[in-house]
Amino acid sequence: MTLRLYYTNATLLDFPATVIDHDGDLTRVVLDQTAFYPTSGGQPHDTGMLGGVPVIDVIDDEERIIHVLAAPLPLGEVRGVVDAVRRTDHMEQHTAQHLLSAIAADTFGWETASVHFGAEHSTIEFAVAYGSGAQLAELASRAQAAVRAALPVTVTFEASADAVAAGLRKAPPREGELRVITIAGLDRSACGGTHVASTTEIGPIVLTGVEKVRGHLRVGFLAGGRVLAHLAERDALVAALARALSCAEDELAVLVPKRQEELQALRVQLAALETELAGHRVRALLAAATPDADGVRRLVHHATTESATLLKAMAQAVAAEPKAVLILVSTPSVVLGSSADSGVDVGALLKAVIAAHGGKGGGSPRLAQGVVPSGWPMP
Repeated sequence: MTLRLYYTNATLLDFPATVIDHDGDLTRVVLDQTAFYPTSGGQPHDTGMLGGVPVIDVIDDEERIIHVLAAPLPLGEVRGVVDAVRRTDHMEQHTAQHLLSAIAADTFGWETASVHFGAEHSTIEFAVAYGSGAQLAELASRAQAAVRAALPVTVTFEASADAVAAGLRKAPPREGELRVITIAGLDRSACGGTHVASTTEIGPIVLTGVEKVRGHLRVGFLAGGRVLAHLAERDALVAALARALSCAEDELAVLVPKRQEELQALRVQLAALETELAGHRVRALLAAATPDADGVRRLVHHATTESATLLKAMAQAVAAEPKAVLILVSTPSVVLGSSADSGVDVGALLKAVIAAHGGKGGGSPRLAQGVVPSGWPMP
C-alpha cells in the first residue's frame, strides 16, 4: 500500500520514500509513500525525478501507486522531487474547474457532465444544449469575483453518509471514506485531485470557446499561468500585426477592415485584368495556329509563367473565338477550352485521356480541367 502524501498536502514537492516493490520490471516502482499524483479523475499525472531518474508516468493501481521511470531503480531509500511547474498548473486548472462548475450549477442550473484537462487547455461539458453569450460572460465574471474573494479551499476526509448529509455537489461515487474539497460558501465535491489552498491562488480565469457536443454545451477555459501565457502570445501577435501594418495597436480594429475592403477591391480589379489579358493571350496564340481541314485551330500551349486563374480565364476565353480548341498544360495540371463551333467536347476529351492514361478531372463540353500524366497525346 502506498501512502498518498498529496491527499493532505498538495504543495509537498520534495519527499523521502522507499522503493518497496516493482511492477514487472525495475522501471516500474512502488513506493511506501509518494507525493506524485497519478492520472485519475481526469487530472493528468505528475512528472519529476525519483532517485535521480525521470518519472514519465504515474499509475493508480488501487492501493498501490506505480511510478514509471526512464531507467531502472532498485529497492531502497530514494528522494522524490515533483515538477513544481506542472503540479501548480494542474492545481490551478482543477480548482478553476470546481469553481466554474459550482457557479454554473448555482446560477444557471447547468450540471457538469464531464471534464477534460488538456496539456494546453481544458473543457467542461455541461448537460445543457445551449448557453447564451450573456450567460457565459456572467459565468466568467462570477468566477473572477470568487477568485478575488480569496475563498479558502480545504480538504477533509468524511464518511460518505456524513458527507451527503452535509451536502455534496454530486452524489458520491462510492461508499466509505470520501475526500471532500470545499470552496468556502460555494462548493463541496468529492475529489481526489490536487487543489490550491485559496481561490486567489487560481489566478485569472478565461473562457476560450464554446461548442455543442452530443447535445451538450462544451466550454473551454484557461486558468492561472496558462492565462498569462495566452495573453503574452496574444500581445506578441497584436504587436506583430501592428508592425506589419505600420500602425499603432489601438488602430488595428479600424485599419484591418479597411485593408480587407481594399484587398477585395484589388481582387475584383485583378480578375477583370486577368479576363482582359486572357483574351489577348488566346488571340495571340490562335493567330499562330494552322487551321485543320475543317478550319478548326487546335493548339497545345505549355504554360510556364501563367497563374492557375489566368489559365482558366484563357480556356474560358476560347469560347469567344471562332473554331478554336486550346489545351493549356502546366504539368501535371491541364486546362482545356473550346468554342461551340469547333465540334470538340473538351470534357469528353479529357475523360477519354484519363480513361486511357490515368489522372483525374472533368468538366463541360466548353471547359475542362484536371491532372494527367506527362506525355499524354493530343488528338
